Amino acid sequence: MRLGSEAEKDLKQILGSEGEYSLDPSDLSHFGKDWSGLVDPNPSVIVFPKTTAAVARVMKYCFERKIPVVPSGGRTGLSGGAIAAQGEWVLSLSKMNRMEKVDVLSRTVRVQAGAVTEAVHDHCRPKGLTWPVDFASKGSSQVGGNIATNAGGVRVIRYGNTRNWVLSIQAVQMDGTVLELNGDLEKNNTGYDLRQLLVGSEGTLAVITEATLKLCPLEENVEVGLFRCRDLSQVIELFQATRVAGFPVMAFETLSAACLSESTKFLNQAAPFSLEGWGAQGFVVLCEAMNADGLLVHEKWVEFLESGLAEDAVVAQNPKQKSEFWALRESVAEAVFAGTGHGVHAGAWVYQHDVSVPIPSLTDFSKKLLAKYAADYPEFEIFLFGHIGDGNLHVFIRSKPAAGLTKEEFVQRCKSSDQHLFKFIQDFKGSVSAEHGIGLLKKNALPYSRPAHEIALMKGIKKAFDPSHLLNPGKLL
Repeated sequence: MRLGSEAEKDLKQILGSEGEYSLDPSDLSHFGKDWSGLVDPNPSVIVFPKTTAAVARVMKYCFERKIPVVPSGGRTGLSGGAIAAQGEWVLSLSKMNRMEKVDVLSRTVRVQAGAVTEAVHDHCRPKGLTWPVDFASKGSSQVGGNIATNAGGVRVIRYGNTRNWVLSIQAVQMDGTVLELNGDLEKNNTGYDLRQLLVGSEGTLAVITEATLKLCPLEENVEVGLFRCRDLSQVIELFQATRVAGFPVMAFETLSAACLSESTKFLNQAAPFSLEGWGAQGFVVLCEAMNADGLLVHEKWVEFLESGLAEDAVVAQNPKQKSEFWALRESVAEAVFAGTGHGVHAGAWVYQHDVSVPIPSLTDFSKKLLAKYAADYPEFEIFLFGHIGDGNLHVFIRSKPAAGLTKEEFVQRCKSSDQHLFKFIQDFKGSVSAEHGIGLLKKNALPYSRPAHEIALMKGIKKAFDPSHLLNPGKLL
């Protein structure tokens, strides 16, 4: 859908010096989609405001003319939450990346929504503080998107999700109304917490433009170890021992042997363990923990290995090795996707889920899941990885090139398999989306995790904030 000349003239006037816009086809494609890659983008224009006032003017203009708007951050989501496929205006916050001075007394920092997660970490580090929201996409994800999806990541086991680390939010409703929520107060018991309502709302209620983030001290004396486990049940046994070992655990991540193989090829990095003889059941654990109260983490890890809680183990000896270990885990998604366009995996496609079940159910759930795919969907390769410490597994499905599936055929096969996966999740009282939200791609799955009366309440909230359903239309509900 082409932006009309009159609308383009109005947009220039609305933005003035406080923003830019683009009609370039490459920008329309780039900013009109997220990492899911399964729906073709088709936005009318990409708008780059630089201030909250500019956002409010654009939103009011669109509200008055019934123009749908899709908020856009780093677009690292995998549920289609940032896709503009129906001629919408895309509101990119990427140029709103200002970060204010770190307040050491209150341990907070005020940032605009387009600030990149890793840039926030770098900004706070000289003060010995950090925003402890951390994940593989930190180099491109943005704070506004982190808040809008209540991002989790690799350190939820220690710090919880994003909502625990947001003190206040500035946001703009579809009609241009600017909201200032919570006023940087640590305690504010005056009714419904609208700030927390926006956290995890996937850009369907208001566009987050600024936030005050809560910070914590940087961790010191941290050890990183890799463990080879024969199967997921041994991973859970190792996690149970780690939980009661007495040292603070920052991360407890796992990836299947298939994932490790993809990561090592993608990084051109040697595997820490031999991959021979693993079979489909093998898993690697990455544990990050802190020496504390005279307890040395690596000594405890030696005890774990000697008592049969793992088949092998390697402890990072220096910062470089720690980074290399983390790269193996954090590159999995990119590595699986990278195998689709060339070489041995040419013509392959990727479809993904991020799900959660109660931690004690992870082993049984995974066995049931893998058995079903192996029996009924032999044309798929399955990659399991994720955050054992919070019961969150990523399930990546890649088509085998030999199957010769078109993109459309592959998606249809995946949607067929979804019904089994979602029923397993429901049976185990889990969630169809642990981290990436519902977006556009998981709307049909929502009833497997949320009962009808809860969905009705959510629709009522949506109507109160956006009665015309113009903001991120078609997402979540």
